Amino acid sequence: MVTRSPASIRLFVTIVTAVAGAGIINAASAIAQTAPPPNPQGTIRAQGQEVEQDKNKPAAVTPTAQFVDGRGQMRSLVSDISRTARKLNPNFVVLVQDGLDLIEQTDAGDATQKVASSPFIRAIDGVLIRGMFFRPPTPKVDTPFSRTHEKTTAELLRLANLAKTRGLTILTTDFTVGSKMTQEYIKSSGDRGFIPFAASVRGFFFDAIPKFPNRPRNENPKSITGLGQIKNYLYLTNSSAYDRQEEFVLALADTNYDAVIVDVLHRGRRPFTKRSVDGMKFKKLGSRRLVLAYMNVGNAETFRYYWQPTWREGSPGFVMSPVPGNPDRHFVEYWNPEWKKIIAGDTKSYLYGIFAQGYDGVVLDGLEAFRQFEDGQ
Repeated sequence: MVTRSPASIRLFVTIVTAVAGAGIINAASAIAQTAPPPNPQGTIRAQGQEVEQDKNKPAAVTPTAQFVDGRGQMRSLVSDISRTARKLNPNFVVLVQDGLDLIEQTDAGDATQKVASSPFIRAIDGVLIRGMFFRPPTPKVDTPFSRTHEKTTAELLRLANLAKTRGLTILTTDFTVGSKMTQEYIKSSGDRGFIPFAASVRGFFFDAIPKFPNRPRNENPKSITGLGQIKNYLYLTNSSAYDRQEEFVLALADTNYDAVIVDVLHRGRRPFTKRSVDGMKFKKLGSRRLVLAYMNVGNAETFRYYWQPTWREGSPGFVMSPVPGNPDRHFVEYWNPEWKKIIAGDTKSYLYGIFAQGYDGVVLDGLEAFRQFEDGQ
């Protein structure tokens, strides 16, 4: 493994900017279409609910959706994505964000009992859980960040420990303010063998490298080749603070996080080039890290490359009503073959574009969408 010094990384990034966009294959360039400014990267799960969702306005449920096993179909979608990705690269990382309930399923022999869902667990490498110990304030209410309800924390811990005993890596993202709360959270998560990331954000934009702590917990000089090796990570899916891709890559090159989670679109408009993604893969120390791409598979987003100007609720048939409070995100029939083709169906799919751009893996969001169809039954 050849390591790179910070100076060589900066030279590399300068070259990247000069040739950005050159040599990108057609499948990956599909992602490159212009899009509106970014929305928050996924609604936040807190106390078992979507924080930003208007509970008085449930999603419209089609007749087809009323008879769908929402949990089973979401497990199937994730398994399809994993299978496709690992045909392209056996070491491709598949991490799911929230959706922890999918770890368990009803026992076929006893409907009153739940058992671990082995096929789903085998399909993924880890789970990222948000708000396990500390949650953000409720939208539109100016209240401090606060402790997650103890019953919710207990259930999340039970499921997280089940996943961990089955070999999955557990990442947590909690929402803290001040050094005391941050230190308490990092200890609570780290002592249990989870990988913590403290986010001091309002509006749910992961748009800044944390100033406290100013260095990653368990800073690690080693090169990382798999999710199980990471000791810390950075969640930075909103790059709007950086005018150019070069600036964003340089900011990452000045950190020693073992893994970074980014969006495929810089400033919500143009994709990071393959060369920019390659530039993100090296820590300040020069050793290798993982670069994971955020990917929402449970909602259709109007600023993604696949969204067509004629699309609206009901057209095409898999597009459902907008997510309450977020008109740029629509519920979808995620089991629909048309949607599955867009996500991971062929060389023009979202997943293939992510692979072609050089990402080490994906963070799959939107899994909690299955709850909408349970409510509609």
